[in-house]
Amino acid sequence: MTYDFDPEKLDELLGTIKDDDSVTISGRHLRELADSIRKKGKGRKPIALDDDLFDTVVRRWQSGEITARAAMQELELKPNTFYRRVKERYEDMDNLRKELKLAAKEEKNELKELKKQVKAEACGIKDAAKSMAEDSMSAHKMEREIHKEKIASKLDHKKAIKELSKTVESEVEALKALQKSEE
Repeated sequence: MTYDFDPEKLDELLGTIKDDDSVTISGRHLRELADSIRKKGKGRKPIALDDDLFDTVVRRWQSGEITARAAMQELELKPNTFYRRVKERYEDMDNLRKELKLAAKEEKNELKELKKQVKAEACGIKDAAKSMAEDSMSAHKMEREIHKEKIASKLDHKKAIKELSKTVESEVEALKALQKSEE
């Protein structure tokens, strides 16, 4: 257990405890207490482990290839240390999995939103294309009508020319007949 005390406050606290008649702490015990508080976090250093080796051995143990005791011997760990390390490592992995699942869920939701947007845009494009097609069809119909009118106009023009031509021929014949009669 570590305490986070300021050294000046620690001396003040120890003085208060020493002066209090209801607390009986020997001087030696008081010094040991002060030393342990001052050491703050200077406990035993954790046993260094090769992470890759640890993961490999734990996977073999979890798959049933080796026993827990054999895994402990291979890693040179005592049971409490072995199980604590497994718990720490796999709690971190579980937390990471949870974070990844949450991130995947958020990505999935974002993807759904994007799909909705794309679908809406596709509908808009489809409507615009339909409108353009209708406009194109209308334009095509108008062009056909104009073409029909041109053809009708040409036909009317040809008829008028034929009639004019008949009239001219009949007048030519009338003139010829008049010339013959004058002769």
